[in-house]
Amino acid sequence: MDSLVISSLRQRPTRTLISVLGVALGVILVALNTGLVEGMLNDRLRREQGVGAEIEFARQSSGGWSPSSVMSLDTRYDDPLKQIAGVKTVSPVGRHVQSGNSGLGFEVVEGIDFPSYAEMSGLQIIEGRVFQADDEVIIDQFKAQHNKLSVGSEIQVFGKTLKVAGIYAPEIGSRIKLSLDALQNYLAAPNKCSTILIKVDDPARQEEIQQQIAAKLPGNHVILRRNLNLGMSNSIPGIKGFVRAVLGLSVVVSTLVILLAMYTTITERTREIGIMKSLGAPKSYIIGVIEREALAISAIGVVLGFVVSLLAAWAIERATTLQLEFQWSWLLTAALLGLAGGALGALYPAIRAANQDPVKALAYE
Repeated sequence: MDSLVISSLRQRPTRTLISVLGVALGVILVALNTGLVEGMLNDRLRREQGVGAEIEFARQSSGGWSPSSVMSLDTRYDDPLKQIAGVKTVSPVGRHVQSGNSGLGFEVVEGIDFPSYAEMSGLQIIEGRVFQADDEVIIDQFKAQHNKLSVGSEIQVFGKTLKVAGIYAPEIGSRIKLSLDALQNYLAAPNKCSTILIKVDDPARQEEIQQQIAAKLPGNHVILRRNLNLGMSNSIPGIKGFVRAVLGLSVVVSTLVILLAMYTTITERTREIGIMKSLGAPKSYIIGVIEREALAISAIGVVLGFVVSLLAAWAIERATTLQLEFQWSWLLTAALLGLAGGALGALYPAIRAANQDPVKALAYE
């Protein structure tokens, strides 16, 4: 049976190639999209966890980690927060979302109060100096190296050309930062920020302090940042639905391509199938041959899909600041979907072939 499958694939190289590419496309859809989602969320999570705050304070209407440019929180909450026992440092942060400089994805620009933010996070300027005017920003080392920027370079923010005043380390929060006052001026939002980061004296008491803040300043969103990984997956609206849609689309693409290819193949092989049936081949044998042929095509398509996905991920990371992370669970899912789509797509043509009348099949021209 194996030799029959291999010879069939060789006899129809164009149709085999098209089928392989169809399965590969489904695998690429799953691998790249889930890799982008995982990479984006995990990269953001690592940088947010490095800020050093234990608690985040925001308005109820704006989730602390939602990628929104709306600054709805009054910075004057600073003073009452500082007065709560156990609070060590308070730092207001504004966030603005803009499209990536390559046109893919988006990037967050943060407006910070540098003294309090640096005290909380340990952020240091390793080249140049801190921003001193509204048209100046600081960037992290990754951004500088990836975009070939240095102190004095120009960068596009808010559709305006700003100047890089300094480069900072470590890589925490957003990769572009400017003064909170500058962000407020650009967004016409005086005395506003997106969130207030809170560092406590004793991390073991963070739950107790969270409850105190919620009791003294009700109607706000008080978040423990150790739960950041739980909130991050929900920070982008519709992300779970998007992933499910990609998985479904992958199955549909693979199934339809294999279905069309195998249906056409069965029509071309009508006499061949008639000969096998006249020689006593049972229906299960014919179905098995066709299904194995489809699975062979799917397996080749899965391998090709993985190779193309790895090459595409390398190119995306070189061309943009996006990070991709492939997880074995998603790669296994992509492989199983590719194989399942191939097997499902070949099922109807296989049953149709097995049920052909051998006399009519032999007379087919």
